[in-house]
Amino acid sequence: MKYIFGPVPSRRLGWSLGLDILPYKTCSFDCIYCELGPTTCLTIDPVDLVEPEVVLAELDAFLAAPRAKVDFLTLSGSGEPTLHPELGSLIRALKRRYALPVALITNGSLFFRAEVLERVRAADLVIPSLDAVDPETLAAVNRPHPDLNLDTLLEGLLALSRLRGPRLWLEVLFVRGLNDRPEQVARLRHLIERIHPEKVQINTVVRPPVETWARPLAAPLLAQLRETLGDRAEIIVRPERRDEQAVGLEDEILKLLSRRPCTVEDIAQLTGRPPDETRALLEGLIGRGAVREAPFNRVRYYRCCHRDAGTA
Repeated sequence: MKYIFGPVPSRRLGWSLGLDILPYKTCSFDCIYCELGPTTCLTIDPVDLVEPEVVLAELDAFLAAPRAKVDFLTLSGSGEPTLHPELGSLIRALKRRYALPVALITNGSLFFRAEVLERVRAADLVIPSLDAVDPETLAAVNRPHPDLNLDTLLEGLLALSRLRGPRLWLEVLFVRGLNDRPEQVARLRHLIERIHPEKVQINTVVRPPVETWARPLAAPLLAQLRETLGDRAEIIVRPERRDEQAVGLEDEILKLLSRRPCTVEDIAQLTGRPPDETRALLEGLIGRGAVREAPFNRVRYYRCCHRDAGTA
């Protein structure tokens, strides 16, 4: 499968089957915390190199075979999905063909454009990000395309909040010392009241980021932020173990690691295999040069060496 990955254990969507509709790291942001690596194509222009019919054909083949349970079809992957001009057609086709909810994970940067709003109208759930409440922090954390600014980003999120159709959850990823100051959090709470999402999902740097100096917030501070941001706020936690969810072995591990760094425990959850067996599989993949260790924040993650080379 070239455009489908998973199902992977998602901290918010259960078992999420990812649909990747853009070339690797084609995005309107170059976030310092991104777990996929630096943006190689920073753009706000439409990108339609992936045909929706090809994605649907892969999905037809995948869902026709006995597979692990899927909770969501999730448009995310290797770039910013709202850049695809046929995103709306794809979402509508997914809704017609499959009895599964469709989620969109997005950086939220392009909703000031009417055509982008229209593309997401048919989704069941849209999860945009809002990491910055001042231009300086936007530049420091998200490193947007030069034609984007905070005013248009906020204009777009407010327009999205008025859009009939999809549910709206807002994600905020905190980076220590950059967007967690009390005055920033107070401004964020004010903006949340205006955007009025169903949920506010608090996140921090978990996996090895683009910039090694992008550091996570400690659990007590995350808990304090949750209290400050109000009743809709929740800290995103790891999904509970589901032993019955067994998907393949080495090939599935490589697919997962080509999308994001993982710990032994992450991979054991996905495969349904004991951690010791998972560790042995990883050691074999490391010995063949397919996987490497990527320690971060005193946690041992693993990356796919094929992804490091910039290929899918």
